[in-house]
This record gives sequence, C-alpha cells and structure tokens, in this order.
Amino acid sequence: MRKNLLFILLSTLLLSLATTSVAQNNSDVKFANVQTDKVKLGQNYPNPAVGRTYIEVEFEGAEATLSVYNVVGKLIEERIVTTKLIVLDVSQYEEGVYLYTLECNGEKITRRMTVKKQ
Repeated sequence: MRKNLLFILLSTLLLSLATTSVAQNNSDVKFANVQTDKVKLGQNYPNPAVGRTYIEVEFEGAEATLSVYNVVGKLIEERIVTTKLIVLDVSQYEEGVYLYTLECNGEKITRRMTVKKQ
C-alpha cells in the first residue's frame, strides 16, 4: 500500500511538472497527453467531471488496466480496458480529487482529475 501511495504521489509531482511544460507551449492543456513509448493517457474531459467523464488512451497489446485512486491512495475502481475511449461513471464518487493510472506491459502513467457534484 505504501509503495502504491508513494508511486502515485511521485507520479502526480512529475505530472504537474509535465503539464506545466505543456501549458507553456500549448493553450489547450485540457487534451494534453502523457505518454511513454508504449502507453498514452489523455486528460479526462470534462474536468472537473460531473456524472460522467471520458478518457482517451492508446496502448500496445490487447488490453490495459485503468485504476482510480482517491488522494489517500484507496483504490476506488479498477477495470480492464480494451478500447481507446473510456467512459467513466463518476456519479457515485465523492466530490474531490482523484488519480487515475493506466498500466500496460509493465508501464504506468498517472493523471489527476477532479469530481464535482451537480
């Protein structure tokens, strides 16, 4: 559990640095992607999410795993992904900040999303 939380916190820090870099070079940060050689994870939209949000992904292989964590590292949802567009129902999530991680072939990428209630 501590390793996962540490990984999430470090990923969030690196993500914020990458997003800052993208923001300086691109006015449309909402759709900026984070990627490795094998995995690409888009920012959820809309963000903040109300009810439902969409996440664009690309990965090598037949499937990947999407995990959603709250800010204290508790796993909220995990699913196997086989398509390039994920529809995430956040209507039952508490309002707040969440981290979502895409894992495929040993590579992980994490992004942050905010959930609001109507």
